[in-house]
Amino acid sequence: MKKQTIQDIGEFGLHRRIQEILGPPSQEVLVGIGDDAAVLAPQTSPLVITKDAMVEGIHFQREWTSASDLAYKAIASNISDLAAKGATPAYGLIAIGLPKDALVSWIEEFYQTMADLREVWGLEIIGGDTVRSPQIWASITAIGRQITATPVRIDSAREGDLILTTGTLGDAAAGLELVQKGSQESSNPDESFLIQRFLRPTPRLAEAMLLLKQVQPSAMTDISDGLARDLPKVCRASGVSAQVDVRRLPASDALKRFPDSCRYAWQGGEDYELLFTLPPEQAKFLLNNWPSTNCPLTPIGEITPASQSMRLQNWEGPPLEGFDHFG
Repeated sequence: MKKQTIQDIGEFGLHRRIQEILGPPSQEVLVGIGDDAAVLAPQTSPLVITKDAMVEGIHFQREWTSASDLAYKAIASNISDLAAKGATPAYGLIAIGLPKDALVSWIEEFYQTMADLREVWGLEIIGGDTVRSPQIWASITAIGRQITATPVRIDSAREGDLILTTGTLGDAAAGLELVQKGSQESSNPDESFLIQRFLRPTPRLAEAMLLLKQVQPSAMTDISDGLARDLPKVCRASGVSAQVDVRRLPASDALKRFPDSCRYAWQGGEDYELLFTLPPEQAKFLLNNWPSTNCPLTPIGEITPASQSMRLQNWEGPPLEGFDHFG
């Protein structure tokens, strides 16, 4: 039996099916999917708004990314941005580009994952757009509610602050290399772990909420382009510099058994861990009160005066640079 494509059911049929999958809107959504624009009831707390995109051939390949994996990662990247700003997810708008021969079953799987993840992270899709495109791409605008009294920023790191990260770094970059080599069906447990960390990264939303109940970071961002890019971004915005000890970069056991793990931990992107700075006394308090059952927090370095160049301690290899979208 021939599988239905978008061309078979048409644009209106596609929109109707998406509405069925995502279900009825919540009470605060006055106008939702199906209209020219969504309308929300006024909010009592500041709104945090972010946007991220996934483009075929740049961020993923269809041969190793399922519709469900793409939906998951597109949502996760936005949830990570909200977490870094101390915001709880609320609403999302999604624009998606699709070839006319894309299978209806593929689209259904994509939107079903979006619907399922609403129960996990609380992001309700309330509108968007579907357009014809020679390749698949998805762009999500996510809206969250700020839980802190003042916004969490990237431009407030101060000299003497300690630099900390959540979780482990470099797993996703190693996982990407493995899928590019055709290892996505690997029976090696280390390789399987690294691949999953690439395809299904964990945005540190719960960790951000717990962290912000105890301290207010002087600066915080998520690690999407790699520590080698995201830490300099914080430093430039704050008018400071930094020194990092590569021996302290947290790596998973799987990555430690991977060649050149320090390079992956410093350069690798798409881990979606949190990078933040705190005065030493607050960092000590947080580390002493952090649940041992939670993902680890690791001090990796210190914020230094802007007059000093960024220093990578205990690294003797060639210069390490992060991912540049236009490099």
